[in-house]
Amino acid sequence: MTRLIEIEPGSVSSSLPEASFRVSHRLADHPLFQLDRLARLAASLPADRIEFNGPVEPNQDPNLTPSNGMTPEETVRRIEQAKSWMVLKNVEADPEYKALLDACLDQAAEQTGGLMGAALDRQAFIFVTSPGNVTPFHSDPEQNFLLQIRGAKCMSLFDHRDREIVSAEDSELFPGKHRNLPYSDAFEAKATHQHIEPGEGIFVPIFDPHWVKNGDAVSISFSITWQTEETRRLVQLSYVNAVLRRFGWPQKAAGANETWDWVKIAAYRALRPVYDAVKKLVGDRRKALAIFLGRKATEAAV
Repeated sequence: MTRLIEIEPGSVSSSLPEASFRVSHRLADHPLFQLDRLARLAASLPADRIEFNGPVEPNQDPNLTPSNGMTPEETVRRIEQAKSWMVLKNVEADPEYKALLDACLDQAAEQTGGLMGAALDRQAFIFVTSPGNVTPFHSDPEQNFLLQIRGAKCMSLFDHRDREIVSAEDSELFPGKHRNLPYSDAFEAKATHQHIEPGEGIFVPIFDPHWVKNGDAVSISFSITWQTEETRRLVQLSYVNAVLRRFGWPQKAAGANETWDWVKIAAYRALRPVYDAVKKLVGDRRKALAIFLGRKATEAAV
């Protein structure tokens, strides 16, 4: 069987790599990434599984993100002139894309002795971007292979532990918090710059902030993400630390006190189902936070 994704031997030595590395793939001509197929996919997805906008900057204020005035399907079909950025989320809901996601991650696991891709919470996202457009500076709470299908783009990638790039508070998760982060051009001196073209891809470590500049042609990228038991714990700790910070108790980074980390993880696992039940009952995240954590937490939510 021809491999869809190729990982160079020696690239991976742990299930939680701290640095990006390059991969290659054979998806550039795959029919699932033709614009007509993507337009039909965009038309079929629920509204909360699609995000798109007009021109933005690396330091984009999420509250001021411009609209392009089109439907998702129109945005895909007119992407060359739309001056837009679009992401189709959780496309694994479509059986064809799920099969492709699973094949890629299964092959990554096989090539790395189960270190990469032996995955929990497998998800897939497709980015469709107009020439010259930008994905703003942000971070993601999962491990990620970003595979370039069409066009070219350059990613500026940073270490999430560098407090000159992202503060401890900004690095933490919180219900409803937007992924965008404060950005300065001065950061670029510390960036790892990754230029990727069709057939190429990169691994993006969990939480590492980044922004992306598209080339002078339409870009299509396939992002496949997953969790491990270790990354799940890191995400859970990040949520707990963010809540404790809202109450005036900033916490040390994960690993500084493993016993205390496990106490917080146990608390998260016990209380998260309660919060989810309250949110389902009241039908609103902010109201659920007010009930579950109090007014202070609600005022802190973004």
